Amino acid sequence: MKKAAAILLAGTILVSCGAVVAAGDQSLVSKSYVDGTFTTQALEQVSKRAEEQMSSTYHQALSDLNSKHNTYLSQAGSGSGGTSSSSGLSDLRFKKGDVLTLSSGSGVMLLAGSATASGGALIDTTSGTAVSSGSGLTARHRCLAGETAVAVTVTSDTAVLSLEGSYTLSASTNVDYNAMADGLTEMGLLKGTGAAYGSGYELERQAVRVEGLVMFIRLMGEENAALASTAVNPFADSPSWADRYLAYAYEKGYTTGIGTNAAGKLMFGPNNTITAGEYMTFVLRALGYTESGINPDFTWQNAMDAAVAYGVIRQSEAALLSGGSFTRAQVVYMSVCALSAPTKTGGILLDKTATNGGYNQSTMQTVLNRISALRLS
Repeated sequence: MKKAAAILLAGTILVSCGAVVAAGDQSLVSKSYVDGTFTTQALEQVSKRAEEQMSSTYHQALSDLNSKHNTYLSQAGSGSGGTSSSSGLSDLRFKKGDVLTLSSGSGVMLLAGSATASGGALIDTTSGTAVSSGSGLTARHRCLAGETAVAVTVTSDTAVLSLEGSYTLSASTNVDYNAMADGLTEMGLLKGTGAAYGSGYELERQAVRVEGLVMFIRLMGEENAALASTAVNPFADSPSWADRYLAYAYEKGYTTGIGTNAAGKLMFGPNNTITAGEYMTFVLRALGYTESGINPDFTWQNAMDAAVAYGVIRQSEAALLSGGSFTRAQVVYMSVCALSAPTKTGGILLDKTATNGGYNQSTMQTVLNRISALRLS
């Protein structure tokens, strides 16, 4: 369209110039100049003006949408009946399959996990582009719903979304790792990473070895003992925040690390990712089972199968936990399973956790009953 307009305008100009050339031998410009240099410059100028006009139109439309969005924010109140509203960015956790329908002018920003948009137009105001239906949201990009409602579907096990304006939530029936994390936090067993969003849980990130070890110590009810430990930490690669945990774990024989570096220093590999089987090894140890000695109860290679045999998890849960990358969400799930699992010597792990850690056992049991109901059947 811009090119057609340019040609039309240039043609009008050229007709006028042609008349000047035909007026006689004293023409102001030559015909070759009109056919060459002048025509090229005219087309460039017209094209530039067309682009400026289109840019102005786009920015005006975006300005109108932002204005409408801000109007909704000023009118937003407390939501009810599955509808939620806020007067500013509010980060909330969601689970896989949850569908949020954003009203016109409402905003969303993906902070963690993954989600796709469908239905009406969703404008990515960070990049200045439209998010096509069925496409994923780009992390940390602010998006606004256009004139029609837009559906945002969570596609990862968990996700954190910042929301503005109003939306309705259609909750899925998938595993609610978020509620489980809340329950462990309520019991004092999950402290988070200090991330500034999503309650600091970072459930979407792959779990690492040091996190698995710390959760194992908490499940044993020995966190206070670890933090009070005066043992020497032999690991050269220990993060400062985990110093006491690693010193305690080494002293207790819970870990011997992964070997030595070139300088002969003992290494733990704190940031190495951990698998479901490796974390289950910690869980089985907490339950009193061993993988050493003349008659070991399990080996780290068959930890998941052993967990099914000992009633820690069900076969369906083993498949769920081993099916993909092992994230902090799965650490949460497996920890919930562990707390309600029978120990080798009788009773359930929660009894041991509460007694050793000085927790209120009745309160912990109430919370555990609530979040255990969220497990796969």
